[in-house]
Amino acid sequence: MTSLLRSLFSYPLLARELTERAARRRTYAGRVAYGVVLYAMFLYALHRVIGIAAGDPSGLSVLGVGRDLFSDLVVLQCSGVFIFQPALMAGVITYEKERDSLSLLLLTGMSPTKMLVEKTLAGLLPMATLLLLALPLGAITMAYGGVSPQLLAAGSCVVLSAWLQAGAFALLCSAWCRTTVGAMLCSYLVGAVVFLTPAVAYSLGVRYVLWGADVHGFEIPSWIWAHWPPEAFSRILSEQEGAASVLASDSTALWPRLFSTTWEHCSPLIGSAGVCWLLARLVLMRRAFAPARTRRVKKIAHSTVKWFRSFRPAHVDLPKDDPVAWRESGRGVLGRRGRFAYLVVVLGVLTLAMSFFLLGIYPRTEGPQRLHHFAVVIGSAAVLVLVVRSVGAMLSERSNQTLDILLTTPLGAVEILREKVRALWRYWVLFALLLGIVFALQGWSEYQYLRSNMMWRSLGQYWLCAGLVLLVYPPLIIWVSLLFALRLRAQAKAIIATLCIFALWFIAPLATLHFTMPSWRDQPTGLWLSLLSPLGILDANEHNNLAQFFVEVLKSGRTVISIGRPLSPVLYNFAIYTLLTLGVRALCLRKAELWLRK
Repeated sequence: MTSLLRSLFSYPLLARELTERAARRRTYAGRVAYGVVLYAMFLYALHRVIGIAAGDPSGLSVLGVGRDLFSDLVVLQCSGVFIFQPALMAGVITYEKERDSLSLLLLTGMSPTKMLVEKTLAGLLPMATLLLLALPLGAITMAYGGVSPQLLAAGSCVVLSAWLQAGAFALLCSAWCRTTVGAMLCSYLVGAVVFLTPAVAYSLGVRYVLWGADVHGFEIPSWIWAHWPPEAFSRILSEQEGAASVLASDSTALWPRLFSTTWEHCSPLIGSAGVCWLLARLVLMRRAFAPARTRRVKKIAHSTVKWFRSFRPAHVDLPKDDPVAWRESGRGVLGRRGRFAYLVVVLGVLTLAMSFFLLGIYPRTEGPQRLHHFAVVIGSAAVLVLVVRSVGAMLSERSNQTLDILLTTPLGAVEILREKVRALWRYWVLFALLLGIVFALQGWSEYQYLRSNMMWRSLGQYWLCAGLVLLVYPPLIIWVSLLFALRLRAQAKAIIATLCIFALWFIAPLATLHFTMPSWRDQPTGLWLSLLSPLGILDANEHNNLAQFFVEVLKSGRTVISIGRPLSPVLYNFAIYTLLTLGVRALCLRKAELWLRK
């Protein structure tokens, strides 16, 4: 009996996982980064609220705004869960597969269910320490008024549901995939597809409702965003306001009403978490020792293509003067010339067809906004692919133990690095073509439907800015990724670090301006500060604010003329980022010999 109780209430695997995490420096670095970002964004929102109250000498206008602050805090916490939890959970099982220690765990007599429970707790508990950082901020929101204990409990339930949902889905990906990188990419990409599929299907079939586009008082059906925690909390908040007005005389009845409302909106999140956990238990043993083999359908397709190519053999490129680039291109997805041309044509046609389809949905005046979201999806995929391919181009040599062999060749570390970059130009060209199609049609649709005063010169400026984005930013992404690959040894660690840097760099300046200066698009100072993010010039281009950076006022009698210089911020922005790219490139080439041989 004692041994049975000891086996039930002992968690050796959990203790080992937590001990290993406590010994890693990146655990504490991640906590510090999460805390800094969370507190910084909350302080910016608080600063905005205090600025609104500055015009009231009595200061009473700030009372009751704690409700908005608490809503922002819940959204920030849910966003943090979706960003950090997959990274913390995706490797809990694949780490054992990569070390070939999963079979040893099964030999210990531990049941797969108990093993999965301990792995789940090992992935969830580190995120709990991050969520607890928001407790002082919740107290601050209550001090400003408008946040009742019932609302505080409802927000906590939504955050906890999002926490369990993201953790369970990442655990399923970890049980299915063979590598940590694959599980992490599956958690982010497949998770985004799963959560957005109902909204995308409804947008294409009935009405466009993505990204809160419920205009003209249109009510979005609750099932569309049932698995999206921020939307669940907004519905709880609206229903709680209605219940508070109805039950104002009986405060004791608020708790049961709010509990039922919270459970109604959180049950889909908790239910999906339970389904993902059961699926993870189902595939754990089935995928534990699955060999890395090609599926039967893929084998048949490969044999068919090989049979057709036997009638007209493909041209084989020889290494000539770029052996590393030839070797790197030959083993990539876009390696051969025929495959590269085929994918470019197919994806280009699909992108063109999808863009025309989004423009054709009624009303057509919202076509540019739909193309903007489509460009965001393609751009995010481009950043992800360029980062993964750039980091993998260097660190796969370390994992395959072929870097030492390459360094013994007469090429040298600098030439190896240059040829690695040369092999990545196909991905650059592919995504530049796809985004170029979207940007061209977006500018044309704005010229047709939105900007009545848009002349051909303005349209040319719009296309020029978008073209420079596709010309300048991809090399910057590639060289910064290679910089992290040269400095870090672990491939997953380098990919996560690079993606976090780009996420902060691209989003943080614009988010800061949004919280501190709500009308920053109307002020030259805010527009110049937006250029700290590479997306700032794109935002100014799409909102027709390029002429607002420089404004010269000419007075002639009673006539006042404002003249702007729209090309100046474009040239300044891309000149700075080009110099930054050249600086990172020079640093990588200068230190390549030292860092690769270290």
